[in-house]
Amino acid sequence: MQRRNFVTSVLVGGLVAPVIGDGHSEDDQHGDHDHGKGNDKSTNYTISFGHWNPTPTNTPTQTSSPIDRFAPEPPDGPGANPRFLNGHDILPKNLQIQVGDTVTFAISGFHLVVIYRGIKAKDVDRTKLIPAAAPFPPLLDDPSNRLYRGLDPRVLNPNQDRVEVVGFNTRGRYLVACGVLPHFYDPVTQEFIMVGYIDVRN
Repeated sequence: MQRRNFVTSVLVGGLVAPVIGDGHSEDDQHGDHDHGKGNDKSTNYTISFGHWNPTPTNTPTQTSSPIDRFAPEPPDGPGANPRFLNGHDILPKNLQIQVGDTVTFAISGFHLVVIYRGIKAKDVDRTKLIPAAAPFPPLLDDPSNRLYRGLDPRVLNPNQDRVEVVGFNTRGRYLVACGVLPHFYDPVTQEFIMVGYIDVRN
């Protein structure tokens, strides 16, 4: 039976665990494949998707902006997600893994994980958007070649930090990016910001 590409996800207690790659045949639905045994050779990798930055600068004189996420929400305090102290980085930006491996996206702050296959950041249509709705910015909404889109960060306020685990079962080059438009592309500098790539090999 012809195999097909698919994306499945399971949401349990804030943990998203999708699988990207080849699907199972219909026979698999009748219990002919193993549940939970996994592949002993598979490995899990971690990508930091944004981070809290209490020491935003170190030159010429190191400064600090202590972060108290226990503080009250605005207007009485800075709240749990002081966005100006969030580092908009994907680390590492380039990752090589094997077919069957998984990647844990450790997300800190208002970010949206989107994964595309076989394209570059410039190929994503930035005109296809979920419109801004104060206080939230617009979100990328280009489905072409998109294999995974994470949880909507707008509904997670104020508990924006989370973990999403994605499995890669098909070889290829995957674009990983933040789907929050101002985190994806800066029109002033004309640079892509929170963008990285995962190469999946056999």
